[in-house]
Amino acid sequence: MTPFLSTKIMTRNDVLLFFLEATFLYIFPLVQADYFYNDDNWRALMAGEGWREEGRVVIELFYNAVSFGTKAPDLFPLPLFIATAGVSIALRDLTFFYFERPTFAHCLVVLPIWYNPLFLQNLSYRYDGPVMALGMVMLIYAVIWQRDKAWMNVWVPALLVALALSIYQVLIGFFIALCCVEVIRLVWERQTSEVIFPFIGRKLMAIGIGVLVYYATAYRWMTGTRQVFLALEASSLLEIRDRLLHVRWMFSEWGTEGVRWIIWGGALLALIGYAWAGFNLLYRPEYLWRKIALASLYVLALPMLLVCIPGITVLFAYFDVGARALLAFPAMLVLVFFLSFQVLTRIHARLGVILLIPLVAILSFSFGHGRVLALQKEQESAVLASLLYDITHSSLRNQHSIYMIPELKANWLPAASGAFATMPVLKHVLGVDYVLLPEMLPRAGITNVYIAKDQEMIASLRRGDYSPVVSTPFYDLYVIHDRGYIFMKKPQGDPNVVPKLCLIVDTELCR
Repeated sequence: MTPFLSTKIMTRNDVLLFFLEATFLYIFPLVQADYFYNDDNWRALMAGEGWREEGRVVIELFYNAVSFGTKAPDLFPLPLFIATAGVSIALRDLTFFYFERPTFAHCLVVLPIWYNPLFLQNLSYRYDGPVMALGMVMLIYAVIWQRDKAWMNVWVPALLVALALSIYQVLIGFFIALCCVEVIRLVWERQTSEVIFPFIGRKLMAIGIGVLVYYATAYRWMTGTRQVFLALEASSLLEIRDRLLHVRWMFSEWGTEGVRWIIWGGALLALIGYAWAGFNLLYRPEYLWRKIALASLYVLALPMLLVCIPGITVLFAYFDVGARALLAFPAMLVLVFFLSFQVLTRIHARLGVILLIPLVAILSFSFGHGRVLALQKEQESAVLASLLYDITHSSLRNQHSIYMIPELKANWLPAASGAFATMPVLKHVLGVDYVLLPEMLPRAGITNVYIAKDQEMIASLRRGDYSPVVSTPFYDLYVIHDRGYIFMKKPQGDPNVVPKLCLIVDTELCR
């Protein structure tokens, strides 16, 4: 009998080995691409820095420990390997927390915490991504932590919450969402209100204490836009509505023919499981007021989980529209997988392996994302080589300082048009709209390029007041008042429309 269909009980070492293999397979495309993603470009030049001012001091401490110094040099993929091993251990413990005697199929229920398409954007950051993963590990243990002493069941999770907030503040949504999953799971397992009410109380206390500890420590170093919330006025409600609609639109891009039936099938099974547990809740031998309170909490758990997906980001003045802010989404996947598993295994004991189908689809997405990162890297290298040649063969080579005006909405990667057409959400997960950034130029040996800050000059170049000394589809080069300028352009045309090339003679395509 194949291990996929086996109902053999797995040991803790068996489960850990499975998760190590599965999690490392998922990150293989990222390691293979070896791409400097967004902030990685300047963090690598500065050997880290910038986290303390963002209230994320634990990231700085992590890299100080890994590098055995006071800086954070680029050590990729070592931090990602460390985080992946940590996640594997946490998933093993979460599996045994959910299921007393797990089989292979049981392991599939919690794997979506790692096999999560949106989290690929977080993991694409070679600096921030691994530590965010470790933050999720902390919060998994904050949920499953159980000891005999009551004070430890509050303070240990609270300290783990504070540490996670010191990595990435949005992680609080993942913790709350995972607690909502636990409430629904406890109801499904027919646990009494005497078990569920104390669990909710302990986790609420952990959140409160954890936030206070974070506020008294890492938050004190925070500066800039991360502290600014939307104003308390009517227009802010409209802004929040628009942000929520944007998140909803992002998820609507998942509806391709290849995965639509998987999404709807999983949603239907989860809905059946949710209603099943709720129906059984009505016939419990408990006091009426306890039953009403428990039913209310059970009904509220699902919408609370959904609210956690966009999370607190919708309340900040600066709204991060990227997939990396939707950190509560894996909790939703775990809930769908758990409820689907319960329904399937009650139909037949071995039907739980059906969960392998969406996981393979997500793994396929990971490999597609890795290839798109590789294509982005190739395009950046080509444009960078062209820019180096044009600078060294024009009057800019004699300039002491050169200033770049980047284009942050270029949205140009025609080589990936086929991948984007097949998997539209890849474009949102990629999240790279620029062609080049100033901090990329040192890779080509150009060390005198800085970001342009003269707003009048920037406006003049955008109006076309000066003639370029070199012009390409990607950039124009200028020499104005003994200063060099690189004006990045948005390439013209549709990057998703690529001419069909006739590489083979006498084919229908070429006629």
